[in-house]
Amino acid sequence: MGIPSADDQVRFLREVQALLEDGQFVATYKYALLIALADLSVESGVADDSPLEVPVRSIAEKFVEYYWQQSAPFMGGDVARVLQQNTGRQASVISELTRLRAEGVASLSQLRSDPRLWRHTVGKIARIVRVMPLFKLQYVGGTLRAFLYAHHLHGDAITLGSGVAYCLRQFHTLITGLARDRWVAMVRKLPHNLYLVGQAEDVERFLFGAGREPIRQHLDLLIELQHGDCLYCQRRLDPSGVHVDHFVPWSLHRCDALPNLVAAHAACNLAKGDWLAAERHLGRWAERNEREGVDRHAVPVALFAAQCAGVTAIAGWAYDRAYDLGLPTWVRGRETVRLSSGYRELLPVNALLWRNAQAEAVELGYREASVNP
Repeated sequence: MGIPSADDQVRFLREVQALLEDGQFVATYKYALLIALADLSVESGVADDSPLEVPVRSIAEKFVEYYWQQSAPFMGGDVARVLQQNTGRQASVISELTRLRAEGVASLSQLRSDPRLWRHTVGKIARIVRVMPLFKLQYVGGTLRAFLYAHHLHGDAITLGSGVAYCLRQFHTLITGLARDRWVAMVRKLPHNLYLVGQAEDVERFLFGAGREPIRQHLDLLIELQHGDCLYCQRRLDPSGVHVDHFVPWSLHRCDALPNLVAAHAACNLAKGDWLAAERHLGRWAERNEREGVDRHAVPVALFAAQCAGVTAIAGWAYDRAYDLGLPTWVRGRETVRLSSGYRELLPVNALLWRNAQAEAVELGYREASVNP
């Protein structure tokens, strides 16, 4: 397989521009769907013009991740209230997640740690995705422009057309950034939200900011996986000065999945900042995630195993991007170095790996195999 031509890539970006500028948006779902397709394209590892099958349940999982923080009350001045995400009544996804919060589910991690509740919740959100945004996203000015995927399901999945996954992967940061900007603008303009957002300046941080999940709760597991050593300097970790770091920086791809988290000294984490880590660190990280001998059916280790392929594909995309653009990677302190072509040997990423991971996730109980949830 090849890759889309430069002209094809420009045409794709023009279609995305038309969708975001002229599409009809009565809820924020369409923005969430576009971001989900971009994220899943990165996680698939597809790096050519191959089509990509995307299960509706995978999209639904992304919706749960995106909207979980947004289902919490937003504090605007003297009032705390869940932000409206629909021009009519509250968006059903928000209502469902708000209900779970009221019933005692305190975090997304807690929701994921209960496979039965996770399957049930994803099943509900999948039904909303099928009915609402999936077959409405690509209407521009009342006309269907099916440039992302054909308007039908095959085995409860959509298939991204030739070159679509490649373009979503190639222009991921641009497309997701534009979609989030439009998402924030829509939330700000909805009449129900005017009083709240008129008194606050941090709406964007609330909707999409870092630290949405209490990631330090995974610290003990991460230290165990790293045999008590900092991933970066390999010196012994002192529990009083340990940070949890996003290996692929949050600023590049917003991934809180366990395999993307590492235990590191505070000094190493702060020095690394938003850099990608150099090859020596990449190799240790990949080895840690692939290491055998872990009880893969224990929670949360089972979830860790189920997420590994997707996170590896995210890393592959990030390092491909850095190599193509000639960007430096972090070694230690203020020392940086450019990637060699050998980085690819550390991350065997392909679509088959992603599909195998989906099958494993079904086996481990984190996705429902049935077409009808």
